[in-house]
Amino acid sequence: MKLASSRSLLEEMKVVFYEADVTSAPDPVYQVFTDLNDHFWINKTVIAAGRLGNEYPKTFGHYHGANIDEKYYVAQGKGILQLQSDNEVFLIKAGVGDEVIIKPKYGHSWSNVGDKELVLFDNWSTPHSPADYEQIEKMHGMAYYIVEDGGDTKVIANKNYKDLPSPVWMTAKEFEHE
Repeated sequence: MKLASSRSLLEEMKVVFYEADVTSAPDPVYQVFTDLNDHFWINKTVIAAGRLGNEYPKTFGHYHGANIDEKYYVAQGKGILQLQSDNEVFLIKAGVGDEVIIKPKYGHSWSNVGDKELVLFDNWSTPHSPADYEQIEKMHGMAYYIVEDGGDTKVIANKNYKDLPSPVWMTAKEFEHE
């Protein structure tokens, strides 16, 4: 297994945070490991626990240039997977043992809403290009920011998106039947 990428607060992650002036956060926010020596899972993503101001630690977010489904498995922790297309936003609550299949049309990002690291496995084997991240960077994040407010999880609309659809909350099991 080797480290494929690591995103830290002081590097490129600030552009997608709800609060751009966050000065303390887990560092790195997340890491992706590849070459897992597994017959199905290709990558392991580890998202730190903690907060980025009031926002939960998350992955940068991206779209896929390839027309291939991606499958995620939650190995540890609790997360929310944000999926977005031009006219839909899904917020999928997932925990240990849940699997989610992402169709190519969706941009996506995981947020760690638990109190320990969120560990995910996925089967994505096609290399990412800078174009996969361009839209998320341009819009300063995904459609919604996932934050903690008084001990509750809530979402705040990203004002850079126009005509933003309301998010649809579901569990991983409910999404499986969508």
